[in-house]
Amino acid sequence: MGINGFYITVSGIKIYCETNNGPENGDTIICLHTAGRENRQYHDMMEILKDKYQMISFDMPAHGKSWPLAGNKVINNYVDYGKFVWAVIEELGVKDPIVIGCSMGGNIVYHLAQEYPVKAICSMQGSDYTPTIDEKILELLNHPYVNPQHSHLEFSECLIGSATTQERRDFILWGVMQEIGITKQGDLTQYNGFDVREKMDQVTCPVLVVHGLDDKIATGEMAEATMSRLTNCKTIVYRPIEDYGHFILVENPELVSVYLDEFIQMIDKQGKVEVLN
Repeated sequence: MGINGFYITVSGIKIYCETNNGPENGDTIICLHTAGRENRQYHDMMEILKDKYQMISFDMPAHGKSWPLAGNKVINNYVDYGKFVWAVIEELGVKDPIVIGCSMGGNIVYHLAQEYPVKAICSMQGSDYTPTIDEKILELLNHPYVNPQHSHLEFSECLIGSATTQERRDFILWGVMQEIGITKQGDLTQYNGFDVREKMDQVTCPVLVVHGLDDKIATGEMAEATMSRLTNCKTIVYRPIEDYGHFILVENPELVSVYLDEFIQMIDKQGKVEVLN
């Protein structure tokens, strides 16, 4: 049936979702997009895994086809972001979700694992601490004299891995040109203020970390430092990928899908396992 879209209402906000119509009697994967973008980033992965898993991706408020908050407001802190993600999951009626995310989404999965009953998480280009955006840049993202799409284009391009095909590079940059200034400002404000280091010992669910090593803003060192604080998590799988970068779910969805499938099969069949490196 391919990928189908539909709307749900969450906290009074119309939220756009898509599903790959995968099997309903197995694991359900909830997919979180990167800052400023929307759920089309997951189309390739949803197609690749459609025969194995039901996958649901959605546009956060003020992104893509979803409505903003009342008064055209946006979410700008990770606690409210996490609450809204969980509210969407509850509205969808998904139990024991496996939640995956990239960049901003790769951060928030750690917060979700600390506060909500997820089955497992996959963090792509994520970290538990990301004070990486200059405050002046944040201000200019929603300034009347600045075009956020063009001003942010080269920055996004420099984060793409060297092995990424031109077709996928074009799709990533097209996504930049569709961004909304106030939305990107809210996302990067919460990204810049993201710090859940003190609660990382509360993460006990299985964790998959997939990391493109060409990323200049969410580095491999940051991913490794984050994993070092998962002191009570007995199931950690780390999959670094050379020559790919910040948008790994778009840059190399084939390899990410292989790693995700292997991870889910492992936790379903074997339960708790020792840390793998």
